[in-house]
Amino acid sequence: MIETRMPEISRPGMLHGNKLGSRQIHLLAALGMVVALTSGRPAASAEHSSPASGRATAVQASLAPVVPDQCTPLEIGRVRLSGLLGKHVDFLPNRLLKGQREAYAAVFENPGDTNSWRAEHIGKWLETACNAMAYSHDARLGRAVNGVVDRLIQLQQPDGWLGSYAPGYRFHKYDWKGNQGKKYEPFWDGPFYDVWCHYLTMGGLIRCYETTGNLQALDAAKKIADLLIATFGPGRQDLMLINHDHGFGPGVGVLPVSKLYLLTGDSRYRDFAKYITTQYGRTGKVPITMTGIQDDRYPFPDWAQIKHCEFELCLAGMCQLYRGTGEPQFFATARNIYEGYFAPLNDTMSLHGFKTPPPGMRVPDTYYGFLETCDIVPMLRWYVEMARITGDSKYLDAVEWNLYNSLLSRDLPDGRVWPGVDEPKSDFFHCCYSMLAVGISYVPNWAYFTTSKGIIVNLYESSTASIRVAGQSVKIRQTTEYPLDGTVKLSVEPEKTAVFDLLLRIPKWCRGASVSVNGSAVEGVVPGEFLRISREWKRSNRVTLSFDMGTRAVRRSFEKNGGVPEVTLERGPLLLALTTKLNPGIELESVIPTVGSGGFVECRAMLKPKAVKANTMRFMVGATMGGAGIGNDPAGQASIIMTPYAFSGVSDKPVPKPREGVFNVYSEDGVGKSVKVEFPLSRTGNAIR
Repeated sequence: MIETRMPEISRPGMLHGNKLGSRQIHLLAALGMVVALTSGRPAASAEHSSPASGRATAVQASLAPVVPDQCTPLEIGRVRLSGLLGKHVDFLPNRLLKGQREAYAAVFENPGDTNSWRAEHIGKWLETACNAMAYSHDARLGRAVNGVVDRLIQLQQPDGWLGSYAPGYRFHKYDWKGNQGKKYEPFWDGPFYDVWCHYLTMGGLIRCYETTGNLQALDAAKKIADLLIATFGPGRQDLMLINHDHGFGPGVGVLPVSKLYLLTGDSRYRDFAKYITTQYGRTGKVPITMTGIQDDRYPFPDWAQIKHCEFELCLAGMCQLYRGTGEPQFFATARNIYEGYFAPLNDTMSLHGFKTPPPGMRVPDTYYGFLETCDIVPMLRWYVEMARITGDSKYLDAVEWNLYNSLLSRDLPDGRVWPGVDEPKSDFFHCCYSMLAVGISYVPNWAYFTTSKGIIVNLYESSTASIRVAGQSVKIRQTTEYPLDGTVKLSVEPEKTAVFDLLLRIPKWCRGASVSVNGSAVEGVVPGEFLRISREWKRSNRVTLSFDMGTRAVRRSFEKNGGVPEVTLERGPLLLALTTKLNPGIELESVIPTVGSGGFVECRAMLKPKAVKANTMRFMVGATMGGAGIGNDPAGQASIIMTPYAFSGVSDKPVPKPREGVFNVYSEDGVGKSVKVEFPLSRTGNAIR
């Protein structure tokens, strides 16, 4: 441990200038966790009917957080998306009701596993279904959720255990100390995932309670937590003897257990979550993270197998624990990991960890060449937690970038999922299939936020929202073809005249933007910050935003190729990609895009921008081939066709037909050489930021 001073947290992109804290603190905390839980505490004022009708009844947490939200995600049921993002969200019921729940629940019926993580899926399915039910009001989902919860309650043992493992391998019966020297080959061949799966099941049950008010679901989650507390801790079994990813797996409980503390106020759950954090940093286990940002910007030992899914969900849990306790070391850890590691990654094209980051950083050691779909979802959810604590727009900028370029790239148009890993032995219980759905189900939750004085418009998407502010309901209607077109039209309609703030997130990538209210220009537009419009709002106000969607050549410095600078082409929030599919006969490695003054690239849309058809969008870009045309030499000039990276495909091979059954995972191994996003500079003197 080191002693350090927690820096003041205040910057222009935040909603306010208050300091979160400044005092000497010790920190022994770090990484590793799981479960997908709500990114927003449900509001007591939510008005929905019973889950049997497919509608959700949000409940109020019994414990007011010590650290109040600076911004709170709007409840899912108050938003309707109708653009590109809505297209993906609308597919969820079809994905959820094709037999997955039956297959996921079947592993609990005759529990006999001695390894495996098959039981992790039902919790993710339940969480996704509750979100989709709250969003769509689909009665079929309501009935399915009730059926799953009822069956899980029937199968739960009197002591709280609820899993797929055989009796001798269950986490509360296995002799972890007596088997601590046992070698397991391969690493997952052992009873390591029973705790992990219970955490995920807790997450689904908790989300059911939050969205429907089902007290039986909450009680089942509490029984699991009580069994964990009775099994692990001082004087009991050693939690870190569970050899799951160097302690990541058993450490993931900080998120669901701290969530239970916020929902119930029971100090036992707070204390157990804090106990888990004291286990981070033990020899050979989850590494220590200091509160001070290290010079190497990645202060973990080389042996550490940093698995992002557990890593980021742990950080989300530490944010929850910070909100519940106010103890600054939990947020300091999350903040400094972001600044020292994730912020540089967001500033490069290391979207999935398969690109080399700038000097001083390195891609974490993962089990695959690049990150799984499972790793993208908790990253986004953690960023939302950081935003709600700080009110800082930079975290929501990171949400937008990774949402459009990472998450959507895994949701294939035909309903299959690209896990982003090597070929699995079976696609039947692939972890990424259920985790992708969790991420998509939370997108409506991230479209709008509320503050103590107003409304934040975060995601620019054709949509409608009903938001409580200034003691009344305000309807917002948004019309746009974003992310392909930069014009956004907002209708702000309060029930009666009222004074409140409307905050518009001006994306960091935007080099130019204008905003008007009822035809009058609004000053103070700054990229990477919120534009706050404080005024008296009357019925039928019209707000228009216009973002410069010019294609930018953004300079990146990579260690590969001797550190020669390269550029990526970015249009709005979209990374553009060059593929052999659209450019047959062209050697991708020989292409050099033509970059104009100021780093802009001439880019012509070949189709009329329509957000719901973004996967078919094509752009014509000038380029040179084979090293010709460098400088003023016009030789080798040509045009190339580019497309949004998320829809560029994972290879140039034809997409195979869907497999039989209800699970379809497209497991083509990586993008390979058929997709290119980084290009050499044509002139080193170009003014490219």
